[in-house]
Amino acid sequence: MALLKVAANSADNSQTLDDRSALPAGNYLAHIVKSEMKATKAGTGHYLSLHFKVLEGECAGRMIFANLNLDNPNSTAVEIATKELNSICNACDMQDVTDSEDLHQIPMVLTVKVDPATAQWPEGNSITAYAPE
Repeated sequence: MALLKVAANSADNSQTLDDRSALPAGNYLAHIVKSEMKATKAGTGHYLSLHFKVLEGECAGRMIFANLNLDNPNSTAVEIATKELNSICNACDMQDVTDSEDLHQIPMVLTVKVDPATAQWPEGNSITAYAPE
């Protein structure tokens, strides 16, 4: 038995999960609402985890995620992640960024594609481009 600190599905706690299906491919006005460096599963590097929130349209309020392998033994992964982060900075019109929080709440246009489901993962999204609002 496990005692819950808050009663589930009660008058004070009745929210349910939002839609977690993949967004349709297209362009979305969004901004970063959360960013943090996390260790890789292998423990050999770190990645910048970014959470984007869609700001308008049918998908307003939905989230899109990106992970940038900025510290990784694979130099190609680091090169790709660095280019992606620089593209985000350009879309935000920011230079010399040293804290990812400086990129929060700045609207930009994300070009999103749909990644097909695999045996391990359901259908999802990837960001293929970042542009100024």
